[in-house]
Amino acid sequence: MKKTLTLLTLLPALAFGQSLVTDLPQNRTAMLEDFTGIHCGYCPDGHAIMASLAAVHGSNLVNIGIHAGGYAVPGAGEPDFRTPDGNAINTYFAISANPMGVVNRRPSGGVTVLNRGAWEGAVNAALALPSPVNVGVESSYDGTNLTVHVVGLYTANSPAGNDFISVLVKENHIIGPQTDYANGDHTDYDHTHVLRDYITDTWGEDVGNHTVGELIERTYVFPVPAAWNVANCEVVAFVSEDHSEVYQARAVAADG
Repeated sequence: MKKTLTLLTLLPALAFGQSLVTDLPQNRTAMLEDFTGIHCGYCPDGHAIMASLAAVHGSNLVNIGIHAGGYAVPGAGEPDFRTPDGNAINTYFAISANPMGVVNRRPSGGVTVLNRGAWEGAVNAALALPSPVNVGVESSYDGTNLTVHVVGLYTANSPAGNDFISVLVKENHIIGPQTDYANGDHTDYDHTHVLRDYITDTWGEDVGNHTVGELIERTYVFPVPAAWNVANCEVVAFVSEDHSEVYQARAVAADG
């Protein structure tokens, strides 16, 4: 169950929340959504590509592993990494094979759903684009709930259409099975960037259309399921235009 406390402010640039962001215009970050599954034999190669891109781009790239579709269906006694949010995103982008990726939910070379060989180019292209909003996020955990504070400072006018804040939790180092055509199947594979749940609605929270200098803030409170290892979790927050055009995504440790 998702619980949120919500605060919206439109404040001058020296507002409290700006401590999480700079008022200097920035380029976009890249968000790579990898559609994967424990029975996808080519997916470990996709995971390796994600890791290599993360090594190059650091905090400017946010990786998210979405387990959905036929290859994510667990067998008897196997863990189920699927989520309702992941299933909805998988359906929206009409994913028909794995591994496939979506970078910033925008087309690259005229195509939005990309095979793993196209991820690097799409990430580089996204990073070269200016962002109308700078995004900051911080998270804390009190043993029961995550409290997430998200800030967006507009350094340019938002393009046409309303913007949305989305917040999710992903978890690293979940040990489980994985089919692997290159290296042989695993029983103790280290699954990383696994989407656990969206704190907001799957497609985010509508924050309207804003102009240069405006600051938006949201605070969310989310009860953490007992099965999660919070020490291995990260909170991801991003601002996008509806279902497309992710401007900036930021990830922080869930427990602060």
